[in-house]
Amino acid sequence: MEERFYDVPGLSRYIHLSRSVIYRMVRTQTIPYIKLGTRTLFEKNQIDNWVINGGRIGDPLPKLPQYLNR
Repeated sequence: MEERFYDVPGLSRYIHLSRSVIYRMVRTQTIPYIKLGTRTLFEKNQIDNWVINGGRIGDPLPKLPQYLNR
């Protein structure tokens, strides 16, 4: 049965990055993750898309028109 979610050690084995690099990416919010209490989890589909997109989380948020930024 294939894993759907990974913890940090499992993700480290899956994408071949060190745990410290993964923790740094979580801290800087450059990798998709889910927080459940004190646990940090990673959904396999989101990680696969993140890797395919070259480490980008997704499209940037659209900018608000100037008249709404007052």
